[in-house]
Amino acid sequence: MKLSSILGFGFTALAVMTLSACGGKQDNIVAKVGDTPIDKDMYLRRLELMPTPVQIAGNQATTAPAGYTTLVQMIREQVLLDMAKEEGVLPTDQQVEERVQREMKNNPQIKQAITEQRLTLDDYRQRVRVALAEFNLRTKGVTVTEQEVKKIYDENKQAFYRPATARVRAIIVQSPEVRKQIDDDLKRGFNFQSIVNKYSQNPVAGVQSGESEFALEGQVPNTPDGQILARVRTILKNAKPLQVTDWIPVGNGVFARFEVLAKSEGRQLPFEEVKDNIREQLMLQKGMQTNRDLNLELAKRMVNTPVEIRSEAWKKQYAKDIEELKKTLAMQESQQGKAAGGTKPTEQQSAEKR
Repeated sequence: MKLSSILGFGFTALAVMTLSACGGKQDNIVAKVGDTPIDKDMYLRRLELMPTPVQIAGNQATTAPAGYTTLVQMIREQVLLDMAKEEGVLPTDQQVEERVQREMKNNPQIKQAITEQRLTLDDYRQRVRVALAEFNLRTKGVTVTEQEVKKIYDENKQAFYRPATARVRAIIVQSPEVRKQIDDDLKRGFNFQSIVNKYSQNPVAGVQSGESEFALEGQVPNTPDGQILARVRTILKNAKPLQVTDWIPVGNGVFARFEVLAKSEGRQLPFEEVKDNIREQLMLQKGMQTNRDLNLELAKRMVNTPVEIRSEAWKKQYAKDIEELKKTLAMQESQQGKAAGGTKPTEQQSAEKR
């Protein structure tokens, strides 16, 4: 089913071309879900971050238009928000803002993405709003006590230990000649970041580079890769912030060199810091034990929600997908009806015997 079999990474320019051909007086709207328009600018920002969608059919995987996939996701999100509003569990602006601040505090990558303008704050607020709405629908009527939360924490303290880490900038090189050139640049006083930029932008050099958070504690697999990981970890443990390591062999004739940007000590996360996350996980677990099938309810609502799409090609594709979804739902209802009907003779026979 195309509406639910999408995953992957990338960006498709064809979608922008298709979108720009829509024309008309409402060029700032790509679609309308019920009475709610989908803004073109927000759609394009989402599209830039959209992974290259992959559809699985049988044993074959094929790519799907990222533009159409993004639009279907945004339609689904709006249907979900409308559903939450009708059931009285739509998150308030204050709840959204509190969660945004909490996520930015706990996940520096989100704050960095917003600072670097790869993600706008309004777009992230919308993501949080959708996530909270879905959470509220899945956990409606569910309660979790403080005692239940504390019990999980006390019995699983190791799971709430944050290991020591090193934030590193790395350059990975195979060519001995390029390694020597990098060594010479370091001896001449060039800083490591400028060297990384210089060689990573030169396709002939054949180097890889990047920044990452490297765990300095925890088990490593007893494999060749695990041995390499342990070797790198030992060197980084002994390195000081802003220190550049020597070349470290990482397998297959490849060598890596690291600059330690910052280090953090391992620490046990206190109960107050993690209790909200524990409570939410418990609520989701309890919510899954109810008879409610939110995915099925959402599918039915998508079938019954009027959607206007500006692109003629996408309008036809969406209509086709909705027809397929209707058939899938009808088939499920038929199977459920047969299953329910199959129990009736047994019940009747049992009653007759009594």
